[in-house]
Amino acid sequence: MAHDEGENADGVSVSMEVTGPYDDVISKLKSSTTERDAIGPLMGDVQLLLETVERMGGGTRSAIADQLPPEMTADFDAEAVVETCQVLERYDLVVLEGNTWKPGPRLGE
Repeated sequence: MAHDEGENADGVSVSMEVTGPYDDVISKLKSSTTERDAIGPLMGDVQLLLETVERMGGGTRSAIADQLPPEMTADFDAEAVVETCQVLERYDLVVLEGNTWKPGPRLGE
């Protein structure tokens, strides 16, 4: 292997040429995971949480955590339910009445 100036002796260098129609080349070089794909599991878990709150008609953090379906990507304990619901409350998707999280006004739209 030739040693290029600026490369240390232990470094590895690889070069590759990709040829073909522009769209084909771009599709090969494009990352298989986009930012939107990366947040997919989060969006799915939020949707399942909202569906659970709606199905229950509301509930305490512990009751909601106990009713979450096993398809959840992340583990949601009572504290995670509160943290997530606090964010959802900002969007009027849930409301806190006493110690009960209930479906918010935007869910009825």
